[in-house]
Order: sequence, then structure tokens, then C-alpha cells
Amino acid sequence: MAKNIHSQAHKLLRFAKHCSKALLYLVFPPICLHCGDPIEEKSLIFCCDCLGRLEPIDPLERCPYCFSADFYLEKKVCPECFRCTPLLNRIAAAFDYIGPAADLVKEMKYGNRPYLAKGAAAYMAAQFYRLDWPTPDYIIPVPLPLTRWIQRGYNQSHLLAESLSKFLNRPLLNGLHRICGDFSQAGLSREQRMALSPSSFRFTKKVNLEDKCLLLVDDVMTTGSTLRCCAEILLEECPKSIYGLTVCRAIK
Repeated sequence: MAKNIHSQAHKLLRFAKHCSKALLYLVFPPICLHCGDPIEEKSLIFCCDCLGRLEPIDPLERCPYCFSADFYLEKKVCPECFRCTPLLNRIAAAFDYIGPAADLVKEMKYGNRPYLAKGAAAYMAAQFYRLDWPTPDYIIPVPLPLTRWIQRGYNQSHLLAESLSKFLNRPLLNGLHRICGDFSQAGLSREQRMALSPSSFRFTKKVNLEDKCLLLVDDVMTTGSTLRCCAEILLEECPKSIYGLTVCRAIK
């Protein structure tokens, strides 16, 4: 009898949840994250038009080292990478930080919707396979300062790296930690971003990275200073190569 009561309670609970969800959609119908138009398919976050605008960057149209759109066609490299040797072997992004792609990152990062990381990581994985990059031995997320991780409840870069590791079937390594610089870089000037020091990071895992290929993962690349600082710390472990992949790359 107790089992029957439990079963009925479970059915009633499911029915109540279904009614609550139906009421929620009636009062707050799902809308496109970018344009605000209603969405018929509740599992989507973009309408069909905005979803169609999520076009990944063509790697052939970018600097192969930093993914800048400003590059010498005949030299196939941007002015900055032409002047000095990049610290990372390559950096790439799935999208430019504009339109629906920018809204996707903002909502994942600031809108308390961490589940969006899986879809974003799927685009990153698709872009990875378009690039002539070696298979990474480890996928490493860019860390957040502890206080910001506590405030937000999650590190979006870790969620991206976690999903990407599953898509690429490569191990995730949480070895980098942010030990200072507890501030948001949003709104900072290029000069302020470039002032970020490698001493803000530390690698703490007792894992042998010698001759390993590493893939750093972050949500947005603006100046590349965060990726470079992380790479500088990881280079102390003597890896064979370091690559960087983000959801978006900021437009200058």
C-alpha cells in the first residue's frame, strides 16, 4: 500500500510540474535570446533567423596565430604576430563577439544559465575539427578568482572545457588557479588588459606536462592577455605545444 501511495504521489508531482511549466510558458512564453521574437520550440534559445546567423569564423580568413581579421594576405599573418613570435602556437575562436554569439556568451556568463556552455562547446568542437591542430593531451580551462567563482556559482570556462573534453574525447585538467587579480576585465581598456601579469596564475597539479600538447579554453578572447599569461605559466612545465580556443573573439 505504501508503494502504491508513493507511486500516486510521484504521478501527482509530475502532473503538478507539467501544469506549472504550462502556466509558465503561458505567462512568460519563450523568446529569442537575441531579437526577442517568440520561439515555438521550447528547447531552443534562438529563433530560426538568429540561429542561422551563428556562422562560425572561416579559419582561412584569419591570422593563423591569433585569429585576427587584420592580417597580411601575402604573409598570411597579422601585423602583431609578424612583429613578434606568439607565445601560444595557435589561438582560434568559433565566432566573432557580435550578434547572437555575443548574447550566447553574455547569457551563459552573466545570466545564470550555465547549461548554455554545452551548446557553445559544440560549436567550439566543430571549429576545432576545421583547424589543422594536433589532438591535445589535456584540455585546460582558464581559471576564475575564487571570490568570483563563489559569487557566480560556476566558472564558465570550466564548463566549456568540460563539455569540449567530452566532444573531443580528451582528458580535462583543472591545474591552473587564479591567485590574485580579483576583478572583472569587462570594460577595461586594451592597455589595462595587457597589464595582466602571469604571476596572477599558478599551476598546482602534479602532472607531467613535458612534451604534451595542451589546449587552453576560455569564453572570450579580447587582447589575448589572459591566454598568454596562462601559457607563460604552463611553459614552465615544458609542454610540446600550447593552443587556445574560445567561443568568441572580440572585434577591434
